[in-house]
Amino acid sequence: MTLTCYYLDDSPADPRLPHDSGRPVDYSQVLALGVEHWHIPVSSEGKYEEVDSIMEQRGYHYRDFVTLNKETLGDTLESVLDGFYQEHMHEFEEARYILTGHGYWDIREHPTETWIRFKVGPGDLVILPPGMFHRFTLDEKTDLSSMRMFLETPSRHALPRGEIADTNPYRIDYLRNIAAH
Repeated sequence: MTLTCYYLDDSPADPRLPHDSGRPVDYSQVLALGVEHWHIPVSSEGKYEEVDSIMEQRGYHYRDFVTLNKETLGDTLESVLDGFYQEHMHEFEEARYILTGHGYWDIREHPTETWIRFKVGPGDLVILPPGMFHRFTLDEKTDLSSMRMFLETPSRHALPRGEIADTNPYRIDYLRNIAAH
């Protein structure tokens, strides 16, 4: 199963709306930018054997579960989502397996710096490479549960777009890797 990918429109409206510009992006382009994607049906029994196997292959040693909605986060939901929607990068892979709900990943195409958006839902496992500028938001239903996977202790350390991130060794390695493909 592939993701539906497209260029983001320029509308300043609520980021939880689709913002589909009508210009599709081929799934293979997203993969060429370093995104990895699997679709693994969510087990009704809470078993994650295929996800566990991927975690083991990649050397992940920790996972947690996060639910993003008004019920769990109350009045802090909007500020949490605002933080996710700020363009940033990490010095580690960002790995998420969606259990319930839907959200949007926005990633920067290189070298154009145009935003590409793809929607994720239950069963989508997405891994973004270190050094990739991105952001995330929920869809208009504002309710999502996911498994986060980490090599070691969980980290939300993010580098916002700017000179420090642009010259970060992980960013430089990322650009070198996608240029080689």
